[in-house]
Amino acid sequence: PDIGMTLWNLGNAYKKAKNVVKATKLFQECLSVREKSLPTTHPLVIAVLKELSRILFDQELYAESLQLCRRLHNILKALRPLSEDMATVCHSMGMCCLEIGQLDAAEEAFTESVRIESAL
Repeated sequence: PDIGMTLWNLGNAYKKAKNVVKATKLFQECLSVREKSLPTTHPLVIAVLKELSRILFDQELYAESLQLCRRLHNILKALRPLSEDMATVCHSMGMCCLEIGQLDAAEEAFTESVRIESAL
């Protein structure tokens, strides 16, 4: 069996049960497993990064969420710079920056998100 998928499914189950602390731990474990066995550009790694970033944001762990958003941004910049995923990541970066008071960075991220959306 695929331990990464098991951790992913358990993380989603705990998230659904509103146990975000346990869900976060499981998604972090899932990310660790995925990164050991797959390239960082693999869709399964990207999916875990996106989900973990969302959960951290929802827990008001904005700096940690921003760090994952920046990783996603770098990955997507190389893979598909003009995509809905990239626009979403830029928007998420902007939201994180707003929450931690980095207004210039927030404006830059939102501007990039709008530019990408306009190009799609």
